[in-house]
Amino acid sequence: MKTIRIISFAAIVLFLVASLSAETVTGRVFLDKNRNLKPDKGEKGVKGVLVSNGREVVQTVSKGNYSLPVEEEMVIFITKPDGYDLPLDEDNLPQFYYIHQPKGSPVKEYRGVEPTGPLPSSIDFPLFEAERKKTFDVVVFADPQPYNHEELRYIRDDVVSELVGTDAEFGITLGDILGNDLSLFERYNRIVSKIGIPFYNVPGNHDMNFDSPDDRHSLETFKRVYGPPYYSFDYGDVHFVLLDDVEWHGKTQKKKGWYKGKISESQLEWLENDLRYVSRDKLIVLCAHIPFKNMRGPTESRLVENMPRLLKILAGREDILLLAGHTHTLKHLQLGSKDGWTGKKPIREIICGTVSGSWWSGPKDARGIPAADMADGTPNGYHIIRFEKSRYVERFKAAAMDPDKQIRISLPAGTISLKDLPQQRIVVNVFNGGSDTRVEARVDDRDPVPLSWEIGRDPFMVNLYNRSKDKKKVKSWKRPRPSSHLFSGPLPGELKPGVHVVTVTAIDPYDRRFGASQLFEVE
Repeated sequence: MKTIRIISFAAIVLFLVASLSAETVTGRVFLDKNRNLKPDKGEKGVKGVLVSNGREVVQTVSKGNYSLPVEEEMVIFITKPDGYDLPLDEDNLPQFYYIHQPKGSPVKEYRGVEPTGPLPSSIDFPLFEAERKKTFDVVVFADPQPYNHEELRYIRDDVVSELVGTDAEFGITLGDILGNDLSLFERYNRIVSKIGIPFYNVPGNHDMNFDSPDDRHSLETFKRVYGPPYYSFDYGDVHFVLLDDVEWHGKTQKKKGWYKGKISESQLEWLENDLRYVSRDKLIVLCAHIPFKNMRGPTESRLVENMPRLLKILAGREDILLLAGHTHTLKHLQLGSKDGWTGKKPIREIICGTVSGSWWSGPKDARGIPAADMADGTPNGYHIIRFEKSRYVERFKAAAMDPDKQIRISLPAGTISLKDLPQQRIVVNVFNGGSDTRVEARVDDRDPVPLSWEIGRDPFMVNLYNRSKDKKKVKSWKRPRPSSHLFSGPLPGELKPGVHVVTVTAIDPYDRRFGASQLFEVE
């Protein structure tokens, strides 16, 4: 027994020595009264701010101080607390991190992080005092994805121009900020900065350094421009979590580089540590590029490999919203017991409509901008979400269209022969709709009839694709895919020759009503 005690005591001593000799990063989070980004005499520390090295998470103490273990390469970052603003750079990008990468980036095709050298004696983070808001709007972009400077112009003229002066507090981009050419980051950011609000960004599979042999250094250029690929911040009663769920596998002699949907173990460890400090009555908004679950036609599938591990970390919370992009379609899904979720109510996932639509393809309008309707019939655009305490209301905004444009009547259209009338149907695409949307249609002065939700290809898109696919000098038009927001019903068979009008009304889950009308002729 004595020998065991001696060995145990020695082990404890060795552990304490190792702990004391381990390198740590220290610093302070302070209230920057004069906004010069330096801790001046008399500027108080901010207590209770979360600080992380990408794995461990600590809270600042009474004078704003913190201490964290050092890793060979890491990004030290804070979680912006509610009631404070972050400093912004000239492109309105939040500055809340310090990159520690003594040797710099190993990637070569696009510029990564320059060697940072040894750690400073103190890494300090300034915060600006701000008004606390319980109700606020957020602009959500998915997949702007410009492949060249011409497509950057499309983003500028089709989307950014109409958002200048928005009342939204900030924006979030859900990945695929670019389309492989990472040299476009700077010009893209200059354009988006003119909206006049901070933008937080998530990496996508087209934002990676493809010359990286593995996932570890696959986001070196993203990191240089935007900071950590995953992090969190608080605004009002909402805790926003931005995740990197794209895992890169570099090319080998036998295989091209490829990716899959997966959240790294270090990231999941960070998230678990982060959420320990977050009240369970807060709304958690998880933002990622690849959806956790998708639906192709009537079939649902999991896209993020270790989603069950994520759901386990979220267990015990009831107010959760998932936002993703990637598919270039707009869908509303729910994660429930069959997905491994144990909560009392399902988690809502919105696969957001994309800024680039169908990758900036299709026939061009008078401005020289492609139609870019997505394969499910949704116009290209973005989302605006209004948060009020721990609740939210979201809407889709089609680019360059009236905000109330939420419906397209695909059929009936044009001129219909009397003999073909029995085969005709009313088909409506409610862009931001789903199985919980109620839709009714009225022909002329007849009583309105309910339309049934269905999954299918939008006749409008089928027609547009067939008319455009063979045109020269038009970027490859994407084939129509099943839409999850179509509604249909029979057209009255007793219509007489002449001009008729069909009027459609849609009621969304927030009890908002949207309408559209269309003329057609029977001959």
